Amino acid sequence: MTPEEQFMKTLVEAWGHADMRPVFDALDDDIVWKSGSTVDDGRFRFGGEYRGRDSVLALLSKISTAYFFSEYETKEVVSKGEIVWGLFLVKGNYAPIASGKAPQRFAFDTAMRWRVRNGKVIEAQTFFDTAALLAQQGQLPLATD
Repeated sequence: MTPEEQFMKTLVEAWGHADMRPVFDALDDDIVWKSGSTVDDGRFRFGGEYRGRDSVLALLSKISTAYFFSEYETKEVVSKGEIVWGLFLVKGNYAPIASGKAPQRFAFDTAMRWRVRNGKVIEAQTFFDTAALLAQQGQLPLATD
């Protein structure tokens, strides 16, 4: 495993154990963070593009108000130069704080693409199965046939 691949694996697995300090420390001051879900229609609290460390920290805080991650299982991590790709199985609970509803379990695959330079994430983009997550949250009907 290359140092860049180990870097991603270590940070993502720390995130899955609610240890955000390594993630926070790895963000470049000028990071550009893009969600695979760029449509902001209110279903996801984290769609769009975020520029700068403070903006990304605010995003991660916003995500944490409804999503509680319990595991990031590494399926594959590969790199070429500064670019690192990872495929992970994400597990956790969804429970919007203001809803008063019991937490709902979720699990979905996610792919991450990072550009890493000098031990910092300078660019990040995440892709995940939005339909599967919405269905598990009860916000998208399941197919009946």
